[in-house]
Amino acid sequence: MISPALSAPVRLVEAGRGTAPLRSNIAHHVHDDPILVAQRRRALVDELGRQILWMNQTHSARVGVLAKHGGRTCLDIDSESSFFDPQEPGTLIEADGVIVDGRDWPDAPAAAVMTADCMPVLLSSADGRIVAAVHAGRRGLLDSILTRAFRLMRALDPSAPIQAFIAPSICGRCYEVPIDMQIECVRSRPELESTSSWGTPALDLPGAARAELLSVGCQRVAIDPRCTFEDDTLHSYRRDPSCGRNAAIISPR
Repeated sequence: MISPALSAPVRLVEAGRGTAPLRSNIAHHVHDDPILVAQRRRALVDELGRQILWMNQTHSARVGVLAKHGGRTCLDIDSESSFFDPQEPGTLIEADGVIVDGRDWPDAPAAAVMTADCMPVLLSSADGRIVAAVHAGRRGLLDSILTRAFRLMRALDPSAPIQAFIAPSICGRCYEVPIDMQIECVRSRPELESTSSWGTPALDLPGAARAELLSVGCQRVAIDPRCTFEDDTLHSYRRDPSCGRNAAIISPR
């Protein structure tokens, strides 16, 4: 599918209909059968026609940049560069964001982010050749991982407009938090302030993410209105801690 907000192809992997908590799960860390997870991931690779980069997500603000340099693939994270083989199955990037520079790289891999309430944010240059997948929960958002990803993309091509798509996450009506946590978060990010549908303190992650991205120069930001907690075709850790993970995948054009 092509998101209305992005020029690059997007694939969303969701729980779908049913009651099994691990249905359609693509994560290895949720006590699912590793053979089934591997089969689902291989099916996605076959569907997309390219390898997929998976991250070991730890709620950090680390963002990796994958690009071709002199015929070799290099991964840069926090000013450290290393050679990287994106064709090696099961290879993980130790980060919560990954950018793929697909210019002059026809078989560049897709980038994936896994979530079950946190925000999956996909970014693309206007021509779709530079893309990013970012895992942004409360901690990542407060640590400015979205601004970091945007600026790293902008550094690759300063003239390229950048677009964003926020895939399904928990909404501001459902992300209830203790009042002291809300006060602390809102102190630095006023856009986070929200109230749950049952009248308690809450945080609006998508609203705050949209405000941040627009403030740093993102051309446009679209938000999938579905809430993981409300929609049982999506995995939600708050609704069921034994659930699997959704995935948002973006491929360079």
